Amino acid sequence: MKLKLAFLLALISSAGLIAADAPKGDAPKGDAPKKGEKGAKKGPQKPDAVSDDDWKKFLAASEKAREDAGVKAAEAKLKEEKSPDNMKALQEARKAAILKADASLESVLKAIEDSRAKAKGGKKKKDEAAK
Repeated sequence: MKLKLAFLLALISSAGLIAADAPKGDAPKGDAPKKGEKGAKKGPQKPDAVSDDDWKKFLAASEKAREDAGVKAAEAKLKEEKSPDNMKALQEARKAAILKADASLESVLKAIEDSRAKAKGGKKKKDEAAK
C-alpha cells in the first residue's frame, strides 16, 4: 500500500513539473503586430528636433505629395523595376512635392535626413563590430 502511494505521489509531482515547462497558449505576446499589420512602421518617424506643429504640417504636405504627378510617375517606375536609382528618384520626387506644397518644411526634411543618416551610421558601426 505504501509503495502504491509513493508511486502515485511521484507520478503526480513529475506531471506538475512537465506542465510547468510547457508553453502557455494564452500568454500575452507583448507588442507583436496585430493581424494584418507588418512589423515595420509606415513612413518616417518624427525626429526629436521637429515640433509637433511642424510635424502635422509635414504629414499634411506628404498626403498632398502622394497626388503629385511626378511622385506617381516615380512610383510607377519603381514598381516596374526596383533599383536603388528608382528608389532615390522616388525620394527626390516626394521631397520636391512636399516642398511645393509647403516650402517652410525644408527644416523638417533636413531633420529627417539627419536622423536617417545617424541611423545608417549606427547600423554600419554594428556591422563592422560584428566582423
